[in-house]
Amino acid sequence: MAIKIKLENNKVILPLNIPKYTIRVADKHGNHVSSPTKAICNNEYFIEWMITNDENRALVENFYESQKDVDKLIDKMGQINKFAEESEYSKRKTIKIEKEEIETFEGFKIYQYTENFSSFEKELASGIKVRITFKLGDFGLEPHPHMYVLIPFTNKLLKIKNLNGEVKNKEELGKGCFGEWIPSTQDIEEIIITLAHASKKHKNDLINIIKPIIKS
Repeated sequence: MAIKIKLENNKVILPLNIPKYTIRVADKHGNHVSSPTKAICNNEYFIEWMITNDENRALVENFYESQKDVDKLIDKMGQINKFAEESEYSKRKTIKIEKEEIETFEGFKIYQYTENFSSFEKELASGIKVRITFKLGDFGLEPHPHMYVLIPFTNKLLKIKNLNGEVKNKEELGKGCFGEWIPSTQDIEEIIITLAHASKKHKNDLINIIKPIIKS
């Protein structure tokens, strides 16, 4: 799976200028900003990052300094034996609430539907949030987990930038906007450990992709 982030000078570069991408700007209610380059920087915004296992591996490979720390992370994952997927809430299928007629248009009746799904969320000590959401895919018969990391614009280790430099609060995000994040190993560990609780398969996949990393 392709990595959507860039790793430069001990920083993670998260592009924000592509609508409908796996890395997006969202408000505190989870609503996505449709035109990020024209949006006004707001301290209530988050970077919503749909993180992949390959990206988790890249974080460990680039920011962990010792083999001891990598081994400790793998050991902690190995001890996890309770998973969100086993909860009754993850088993509830994504459903449409009874439709509500709201308007008519040229002989059509317009109905509004509401989607229900379960989301497991955890806020880390740094204010970063990790979300595991159980939703049906386009062709799925059972809900499966989607993994998100949400970094608040106010995070002290995050800078919002564009082609002209750093973007301040109340300024337009602008052309080529991106987040520049310096993750701590504690943040990375907490993110990965939290995501490993999604399912036994996901935990094992994370272990298997991180285990080959060799640090000197």
